[in-house]
Amino acid sequence: MIGEWRGREKPEEIVLVGGHLDSWDVGQGAHDDGGGCIASWEAVRLLKVRGIRPRRTVRVCLFTNEENGGRGGDAYAATHKSEKHVLAIETDGGVDTPIGFGLSTKTPDGMERAREITERLKLELKDGGGGADIGPIGTATGCPTMGLLNDMSLYWNIHHTPADTFDKIDKKALQQCIAAMAGMACAVAELNEKF
Repeated sequence: MIGEWRGREKPEEIVLVGGHLDSWDVGQGAHDDGGGCIASWEAVRLLKVRGIRPRRTVRVCLFTNEENGGRGGDAYAATHKSEKHVLAIETDGGVDTPIGFGLSTKTPDGMERAREITERLKLELKDGGGGADIGPIGTATGCPTMGLLNDMSLYWNIHHTPADTFDKIDKKALQQCIAAMAGMACAVAELNEKF
């Protein structure tokens, strides 16, 4: 599933946000990765309902098949590799309280710009980030990849178990994840120069 909020000046340049629709088959997949899909979708919807239209397009992709081979990420990359991706952001570590972002980039300037944004968002920035869904588009286009980092102190207790259910999602933490994703995507999409 793909949706986008078209950029006002550079609609051909894309900031991609996403999570994966499929979950481990023994639970509901609330943290892996239903909550990530909600955070990604709501981040883009939040920009739209607030009337915030950044320079570049912000696209949401709800990938499939991450849990069983990654064909969704591969198919996205094969279909969209000719497009200008500025940054790809994935959330696939649950939706507990966000602590920052991890970034994989080949340029020091990209890391410095991301650090400025995360500081404004009062979040951390770590070197190395991405995920199985966005890895293929990063490889195909060379665009930087980023992953939302969350408090994972409880995540591994429910990950890929029958306990990964929606009653484990804290509404406030989910809202904070949405805000972090929206803030990062909008800030990068609004930059004067490419990220």
